[in-house]
Amino acid sequence: MTALPARPALAVLIALALPAGALPLKGPELGAASNFGQHWAPQMLRAALALPVRNFRDAVYWDDVEKGGLFRFDTPSTTYPDLIARAGATMSLTVNNGNPAYDGGLTPYTPDAIAAFARDAAVTVRRFPAIRAVEVGNEINSANFVTGPLKAESLDKRALDYLKILTAVKGAVKAVNPDVRILGGGVHSIPVGYLAPMFAAGAAGQMDALALHTYTTPPEQLVRQVGVFRQLPGAAELPLDVTEFGDPDPAKAPGLLLRDYCQMALSGVERAVWYPLNPRGDGMAPLIDARLRVTPVGRAYRQIGALMEGKPVTDAAPDPFTYACDFGGRVLVIWGAPRALHLARPDLHATGPTGAPLDPAHLVLSETDPIVVSGGPVRLGHDVTLAPQKVVADSYDQFAYPGVPDQPKDAFARYAMMGGTRLTLQTRPGQGRQGAPWTPYLGVPHTTFARLSADVILPGTHAGRTITLHHSFTAPRAMDVVAEARLAPSRRSADGISYTLSLNGKPLVSTVLTQPTDRNTGPIRLKAGDVLDFAVGPNKTPTGDATDYRFTLRRAD
Repeated sequence: MTALPARPALAVLIALALPAGALPLKGPELGAASNFGQHWAPQMLRAALALPVRNFRDAVYWDDVEKGGLFRFDTPSTTYPDLIARAGATMSLTVNNGNPAYDGGLTPYTPDAIAAFARDAAVTVRRFPAIRAVEVGNEINSANFVTGPLKAESLDKRALDYLKILTAVKGAVKAVNPDVRILGGGVHSIPVGYLAPMFAAGAAGQMDALALHTYTTPPEQLVRQVGVFRQLPGAAELPLDVTEFGDPDPAKAPGLLLRDYCQMALSGVERAVWYPLNPRGDGMAPLIDARLRVTPVGRAYRQIGALMEGKPVTDAAPDPFTYACDFGGRVLVIWGAPRALHLARPDLHATGPTGAPLDPAHLVLSETDPIVVSGGPVRLGHDVTLAPQKVVADSYDQFAYPGVPDQPKDAFARYAMMGGTRLTLQTRPGQGRQGAPWTPYLGVPHTTFARLSADVILPGTHAGRTITLHHSFTAPRAMDVVAEARLAPSRRSADGISYTLSLNGKPLVSTVLTQPTDRNTGPIRLKAGDVLDFAVGPNKTPTGDATDYRFTLRRAD
């Protein structure tokens, strides 16, 4: 077995990265994840085209078309790309599954099987002009879509062996059609630690874009996590495709789609593919239901296609607690901490995520369901105005990764106390080892599991010492605030968590929490320089103490 190169530390990777250039930002091309390669449904294709969906992500399965060394495309599930082309639509081809004739049908690992896998991709691309991109692998960083020796390997080794597959597919596909985009990675989440050895070995040169499945990244954290990825060698200006994202809750899905679309546009994402097009039996909210009706998230998809797709975009957020995208100066998408919104002109229209009209006399920002303003030139602060902001600090909205450029200015000092020692939290890349989160997070030096993300806090112990995680706010001036704490310990927590709110070191609240709880104070008078500190630690044991959290300070007036 070939010895693996040592895993580069994140700080070294940052030093090796080229400075990020200015990527041209625009509304990503919309796509939908269909499954015509598994189950041909002509009526679903007609319904999708009517929505309209103009780009599909699907597969033509290798073991369906190559038998005995010969390729035949002769069934509805292997020829449907012809109908996509006939309709004037396009698709990307996902290549991931094996063929029993090579390496026993496992994920290819021998040179002959990898070459055959690449040949299948090239033959399929040459056969179907609708294919504009090839996505190599599907969540190969997970345990669900990889088999055989690659599945048993360490993450480092799997990443480097995947690079061999990617390189072979790129060479074969570009030889038959150099214009087809090669999408590398196909990774679940934004696992910068998993990608690090691959990019250190030159992966950026073997792909036209990185494909991500961003299920585990909240929309508001996407730009920040992509910023961590951008520090890898060759990643500074690499285009991104998000080839799967979605939500299981049909009521939440439209808002999630709109929020994600805005933040993807600001992250340099070129294509955004909703999962799924149609019901898959996995509970994810589809664009079109089993009776061929457009769902609420399908209507959100339609609104985005009509108003935002392909339009130049700028970040219009007026403060850290409000998120906004300006599409071409004529469409504003805005959400965030609740406060009134006013339209200054009667020709402007406000709609919700699904495109349903909203009463212009009663517009209030939501943290989950953006407002879309359209109908003419839209300038926030002129054509659209907001009531005063009452939020002073927020642990979710101002979460940042230390050492990474272009992160929000954090109103909280976030640190760990281990015994009597204060430790500065460190940016860790995500899936850098087994058991680590699959997205970037903040870790505690010298420890493995205690950590912090924008929405989850995990205290712990190390060498017999308790690890408590702190959020400290130092008042920049005199103010009266209300302190809000939302804490939801995991059901797996053995005995709950400890929670303390203190002012200048004196506890205002000190308790043990075992159930989801909102702990809000009355008005607290702060002088300039006063320190208000939220602290979370284990109770008697840290077992299962991963806790959803959010700390917010609002003006009391």
